[in-house]
Amino acid sequence: MEQCHGYTVLLSSLSSLTADEKSDLERGGYKDVSDLLLNSPRDISRTTRIPPQEIIRILEAVCRECASPIHKMKDLPLEGEEKITTGDAELDSMLGGGIRTGMLWEVVGESAAGKTQFALQLSLFVQLPSRLGGILGSAFYLTVASQLQTTRMDQILNTHPLLSPSLCSFENIQHTTVPTIDKLIFVLSKSLPQYISANAQNPSQKPLKLIVIDAIAELFHTTNKTTTQFLVERSRRLSEIAILLHALASKHQIAVLVLNEVSDTIDRNTAPLESAQIGYSEQFRWFGRAESGLGEGRKEATLGLVWSNQLNARIFLSRTGRRRYLEESERPRKIPESIPATVTSPIHPISEDQPLLIRRLTVVFSSVCDPASCDYIVTAEGISVIPGSVVPLAARSAVGVVSASAHASMAPRGDLDQTQNVQVAPLDIDYVVDSNDVASRPGTPENEPGDDGWDDFWEQNALPESVFEEVVNAMPS
Repeated sequence: MEQCHGYTVLLSSLSSLTADEKSDLERGGYKDVSDLLLNSPRDISRTTRIPPQEIIRILEAVCRECASPIHKMKDLPLEGEEKITTGDAELDSMLGGGIRTGMLWEVVGESAAGKTQFALQLSLFVQLPSRLGGILGSAFYLTVASQLQTTRMDQILNTHPLLSPSLCSFENIQHTTVPTIDKLIFVLSKSLPQYISANAQNPSQKPLKLIVIDAIAELFHTTNKTTTQFLVERSRRLSEIAILLHALASKHQIAVLVLNEVSDTIDRNTAPLESAQIGYSEQFRWFGRAESGLGEGRKEATLGLVWSNQLNARIFLSRTGRRRYLEESERPRKIPESIPATVTSPIHPISEDQPLLIRRLTVVFSSVCDPASCDYIVTAEGISVIPGSVVPLAARSAVGVVSASAHASMAPRGDLDQTQNVQVAPLDIDYVVDSNDVASRPGTPENEPGDDGWDDFWEQNALPESVFEEVVNAMPS
C-alpha cells in the first residue's frame, strides 16, 4: 500500500475509501487529508450527513493508510557520525571530534579574525580520506559579496602537512555568488538539490559533504532605518533560509558552515522586569557573546536570537590585540610564516624573537560539545590552536579571577570598566602585551607587561622581617 507523505494528499487518491465515501466527503467540502484530520468527527458528520460512527471508521482508515511505517532503532541510519577534521588535533577535540555532518554550524567574528581561513581549510580537509580525518567529500562555497580566495586556499593546500594536490583539488569545490536573499533561497531549494542528485549519479564524483555561506549577514545590510517591519521580515527570511539548510543537512548528511559578522554591544536602559523574567539583552548575552576573556563582551553576533535559535553550534572568533612569545613546546608546529591581519597583504616570515598575534576562539554553544575557549594563531597552514590553551568554560571558576587593579594593563583600549571580576585563562596572565596601549602609557611597574612574574620572584626571595626593623630603627625620629 502506498504511504501518504504529508496531509496534502487528495482523498480521491486513497485506496481505503469507497467511491461513495469519497463523493460524500467531497460534497461536504473535504478534498484532502488535511481537511479531514483538522476537523472534529461531529463537524464532518454534520456537513456530510454521514453517521458519526461511520466518520470515526473513515478517519481510522485514512490514518492507517497515511501512517508512517515503524522502524526499529537499529535500522535507522546513523546521523552526524561523520566528522571533518579542522586540521588541528586540539581544535578537533574541543569541537567534539571535528565538524560533524547533519548540523548547522556558525563561525562568527570580527573582520580579520580568521572566519574565512576556517572555511577555506575546511573546504580542503573534507576531501581527505578517513585515515587523515576527512570523509572523501566535496564542498559547495557560496559567497555573498566577495570572491572565493583561491590564492589563499592554494597556499593552505601546499603548506599544511595533511594536505597535498594528490588528495585535494579545486575541482571538488564548487562556487557561486548569491548577492540577494532570493538568489540564495533559489540555490538552496532548486540548484543544490539538483546538483546533489546529478552528482550522486556519477560514481567518479565525490559526494557533497560541506556547504559554506560567506557571509549571511551581508544579505541583510541596509542603509535605511531599522523598523519593526524590517525586523519581522528579516526574521521570516532567516527562518526560511534555516529550514532549507537543515533540510539539506539532515537529508544528505551535509555539514553546513555559515559565516556571520559581529556588531558592537550596546547596553540599553530598559524597563524593570517582573520576578523570574529575563530580558532580551540578557538572553542574547548567553547565546550571542563569547565573554571568555577580557574585551570579548564588546562584540556580539548579528541577526539576533531568531537566527541563534536556528543553529546547532556557534563558534566565536575574536581579535585580542595581544602578542606573545611562544615557547617551543607551545608551537603547534614549526611555524614558517604568519598571516597578517588581512589576507591580501603580503606574508612575512617570522623570527624566534618576534611576538605572534594571538586570537581567541570560543565555543559559545553546541549540541555535540561543551563550551570552551582557546588561543590560536593564523599561519600559512591555516588556523592552529596553541597547545595547552584550551579552557573549558564550565570549569572556569577554578581558573581564578583577575581584578582590574592588578591587571588593568591587559585590557584593550576602552575595556577598563569590564575587567573587574573577569575570569582570564592562565595563558592570558603571563607574557601578555597590549600592542595598542602599552607604548602609550607611562613606564610604571604596574604597566609593564608580564609583571606577574615579580610576585613569584619576591615569594622566593622574601627579605627577613629583621631588615625592615633595622631600617625603621635607623630612621631619624
